[in-house]
Amino acid sequence: MGYPGKAKKLYDTPHHPWQKARIDEETGIVKKYGLRNKKGVWKFASELRKYRGNARKLLGVMAAGNLPEDSHYVRDADAIVRKLQGLGVLKEDAKLEDILALKIDDLLERRLQTMVYRKGYAGSMKQARQFIVHGHIAISGRKITVPSYMVLRAEEESIGYYVGSPITKEKLMAKQLPAAPAPAARGPARAAPAQAGQTQSAPAAVPAPAAAEPAAAPKEE
Repeated sequence: MGYPGKAKKLYDTPHHPWQKARIDEETGIVKKYGLRNKKGVWKFASELRKYRGNARKLLGVMAAGNLPEDSHYVRDADAIVRKLQGLGVLKEDAKLEDILALKIDDLLERRLQTMVYRKGYAGSMKQARQFIVHGHIAISGRKITVPSYMVLRAEEESIGYYVGSPITKEKLMAKQLPAAPAPAARGPARAAPAQAGQTQSAPAAVPAPAAAEPAAAPKEE
């Protein structure tokens, strides 16, 4: 038994460190959801593995024979389903066997960072993470600074900017609008510079103005 006060690792790392297919998949997930590193992928993969393992075990016990309604297996199955329904991972009419079809994306979509970006409170996943860490995002008026916070189904509509934050959706949209093109400079057009290997022709000679004719002498009467 280890020291009880020491923090323990709550996730499992890959058994084989060098697998190209797995590394490419994890890299794609990190880029898609704006995670800090692959540790976030491993944490949610371990959590999903725990839910699926518990569901598989309960399904096996419940399929072996008839259980009374007050059995703790039935209560555990209902508790897992209700928990995932509250997180918004499962639908309202989902059953225990639906947990086996879940993927890691179903959990990552419920992170606060993902929800902030999906609802338009940030222009990108990285910006959503920055807003959360800097204290600009709140749920029901309560500041949340953890990007991996799992948003409950009942909290989806209460996501917004913190009261003291200077950021608003109008300012965010104004920054994302493309800048207007600069007006063209008015003035005489200049000749294009000659390309390499070509001699620039001399400018055409401007004809001199014609000389004025001498005035005629007055006639004698």
